[in-house]
Amino acid sequence: MRLKLEKISEGFDEVIIRYRHMNATVQAVSQMVQASGEKILASDDDGSQFILVDTILYFESIDGKNFAYTPNEVYQVNQTLKNLVYTYGKKGFFRSAKAMVLNIYHIANFKSHSFGRIEATLDNGEKVLISRKYALKLRQLLEEGVRDED
Repeated sequence: MRLKLEKISEGFDEVIIRYRHMNATVQAVSQMVQASGEKILASDDDGSQFILVDTILYFESIDGKNFAYTPNEVYQVNQTLKNLVYTYGKKGFFRSAKAMVLNIYHIANFKSHSFGRIEATLDNGEKVLISRKYALKLRQLLEEGVRDED
């Protein structure tokens, strides 16, 4: 497969995928392009707005309300954590605790803790605990990523 990038001075950005047969690689590239720039409706004190899913560090459920945390802001979202994992699991979101869905792409480093828990430091320096129930899922995700790179 060849890759050709072309810089243009005017007009709209465009991605054209040419293929003879649809395969897993072509499908993955297509899905990635379609999902880039995906937004979610969220609200804060200023009202409702769309925010980029890729900027979200994690979702958390507090007192029956769900919140999206970005590096600088906190927004309320109206989707359940279960639905968020289902919808954005392919974008790196996974259940890290009963009340939290974490974006694996915003984890800076890990540290093992007692009783099988994992402490994750996020890009913004915030530390979150991944419960032992969900730590195995994180390990599986990391192993899959390593296999994909081989």
